[in-house]
Amino acid sequence: MFHVVETVLEIARENGLSEVESIVLEVGMASAVVPRFLEECFPAATDGTMLEKTGLKIETTGGSAFNIKEIIAC
Repeated sequence: MFHVVETVLEIARENGLSEVESIVLEVGMASAVVPRFLEECFPAATDGTMLEKTGLKIETTGGSAFNIKEIIAC
């Protein structure tokens, strides 16, 4: 989750964003990623960053993908 947060922060900086409303992650059922663990780790990973108030949405798919699908700015 920390890598996801770092990536989103970098994209936000590159695009001059001061706030991010939500992050949408795509998580495949065949991936090694457990959506519940992402949700539980998200508050700690964003603590002290501009993403503290950002929402997290997880979309599960049938494949093995694990991607940042969308970053929704305010």
